[in-house]
Amino acid sequence: MSVISWQFILFVGIVFILSAFANNKLRKLIILIANVFFILSYGKLIHLIWLILLIIYSYMMSIIIRKNKNKYILILSIIPLIISLAFFKYCGLFGFTNIIMPLGLSFYTFKIISYLYDLYKKKVKRSGLLDYAIYVSFFPVISAGPINRAKSFIQQLNAPYVFNYRSSKNGAVLCALGMFQKMVFADYLGIVCNNIFASEVKGISLLFGVILYAFYIYMDFDGYSNIAIGISKLLGFEIDRNFKTPYLATSIMEFWDRWHISLSSWLKDYIYIPLGGNRKGTLRKYINIMIVFIISGLWHGSTLVFLIWGIGHGIINILENIIKNIFKNVEWPSVISGIGKIIGIIINFMLVSFLWIFFRSANMNEAISIIQNIFNFNGLTIDIATIGITIKELYWIMIIIIIIIISDILRNHTNMIEWLANRNFIIRWGFYILLIFITLIFGIYGPGYNASDFIYAIF
Repeated sequence: MSVISWQFILFVGIVFILSAFANNKLRKLIILIANVFFILSYGKLIHLIWLILLIIYSYMMSIIIRKNKNKYILILSIIPLIISLAFFKYCGLFGFTNIIMPLGLSFYTFKIISYLYDLYKKKVKRSGLLDYAIYVSFFPVISAGPINRAKSFIQQLNAPYVFNYRSSKNGAVLCALGMFQKMVFADYLGIVCNNIFASEVKGISLLFGVILYAFYIYMDFDGYSNIAIGISKLLGFEIDRNFKTPYLATSIMEFWDRWHISLSSWLKDYIYIPLGGNRKGTLRKYINIMIVFIISGLWHGSTLVFLIWGIGHGIINILENIIKNIFKNVEWPSVISGIGKIIGIIINFMLVSFLWIFFRSANMNEAISIIQNIFNFNGLTIDIATIGITIKELYWIMIIIIIIIISDILRNHTNMIEWLANRNFIIRWGFYILLIFITLIFGIYGPGYNASDFIYAIF
């Protein structure tokens, strides 16, 4: 069942109505059934079977960990989870190309590991099997995150549910905005990007494609995260924001505080800090940073390009740390500091966009070819004829990018959902109608449209 479909909207509506008028025990059962139904809607029983096996296994291990606070038991409990993830993610390298990776395995494996680790550290109490199963399989976030934590979620699950109109309305609006991002912005930019990379364009035209891809992957993933967070809010669960205007970051370090926040915070809490963080000297700190980004690359994909992508981010992060330490005692004038931030945003966006080339490419040869062709300038204009777009479509692309930039500047300073909720009836509904109108005219949908292909769903 596609996340962007009338079937999914109807499904969420039914779950919302049933759970809103149920007592707490029945509400839990309704959400669990909804989780199972959503997973089965993808048509492969392996999705559900493997999830159930890992839930039962990890829950049994949680009982042992709670009774025996032993780090070796924790490590032994996590190893099969890592082997499970590695097998499905890398089995294609060994010729097993027909094996289907269970839906959301990368995301709920990390959720399980964090639960076991937090249980070992006594940061979370051991929950009942029903609560734990709901947490691991929660359908809004299972296929592409965010990677929410057990403590907050299970506390909310067990708290008496009281319907809150404002919160539910805000959740529905956030979900609608996520769908708008996907259908109007991401899918259109994705089509143009595919046309550019499939064509023989070089120089400025290819660079244009790289920049568009940066905005495409942002709108696609942020759109899904907003849908997931919005549905969660609609069902009574507060899940932390997963993106915070990442392209306004002035450094790679800041970028990862703003991009896929649930993953970067997970890597920090369960990889970087347990390895020693910055507590064991500068050299060890840099080694730990590199390990974190290598794991991030390996988590995203099984090919060399993902590893290069992770290493690239790690190297830049270390270089930034070194530069930061050199100038840590320098007090810059406010004017220079302001100009430096603008320059930092531009440079950081260029670096992130360059590394997206590896992220998108199927292999190193493709990535190298794209980089070489970017510097093969044959003019300073975009070859719209070869790309397959009209001048009007080029203007529409520019408008999309401007809207994204302006909305991010606004979102960087205020919660736009709350801001909108505080406006009067005419402004609110005028905005809603405008979004619907733009979606109907400019949205990518209809026969042959496959909205289930959110880019992060494949990870």
